[in-house]
Amino acid sequence: MPKIPGYEDDPLVNGAYLVDEPLFWASHLLQCTNGVEEPLCAGFGVSEADLLQLFERVSDERQWPVLTVPLSAGHLLHVVYRNLPGEHGFDYLLHHPVWKATVPLATVEGCFRGPGLCWPELLAVAHTVAEAGSAPRLDPHIFLLLLPIMSDAELPSDANDVLAAMLTACGATGETGALARILLEEQGCWGPQHWTLTPDGRISETRHAFRRPAAMSPGTLAQVSLLLGSGGNA
Repeated sequence: MPKIPGYEDDPLVNGAYLVDEPLFWASHLLQCTNGVEEPLCAGFGVSEADLLQLFERVSDERQWPVLTVPLSAGHLLHVVYRNLPGEHGFDYLLHHPVWKATVPLATVEGCFRGPGLCWPELLAVAHTVAEAGSAPRLDPHIFLLLLPIMSDAELPSDANDVLAAMLTACGATGETGALARILLEEQGCWGPQHWTLTPDGRISETRHAFRRPAAMSPGTLAQVSLLLGSGGNA
């Protein structure tokens, strides 16, 4: 379990064991539907009772699952299930082992902060290099892990098909096309938002975002854009 500044006294556990459970992804994507279960139950072919049981398991105050995405040059993107009593939330953080502090990308909770990335960045981070001689592919686990902090008002025409394929790859057996449409229409806490490309990198136009000049220095904004643009392949 990597050490994450600010969480030294918290009961962090490696959440990698969760990624092969379709119910986990249905539960994780409750962040995208503002807690509405019905479309996720229909898309994954699961019952509401089973979905909520899994959610309660990963929300246990005694252990906080952490899922980590490797980026370039040793950087990491952590997703922390922050299971404080009465203050449950999800923290999306950039870090490097030599840093003394993390860089927050987004927080999904009652007082949300975000979005954390746009559609092209989600694709870039989720792309992995397959076996030698094979073309890069999208990692469905990384894609769905970061989907809750994606917001983009300018989605490409194939976005629905891409998301439906990622849902299927993570175990969804129901109407994945319909679920994909709902997820891309709602886009979590903030809904579809615009991004601006500046000399300091991509900047969100929503006042709740960390990725804007009032919340990040120009150097940090540029570094975040570089890390998310290159994903794990640089």
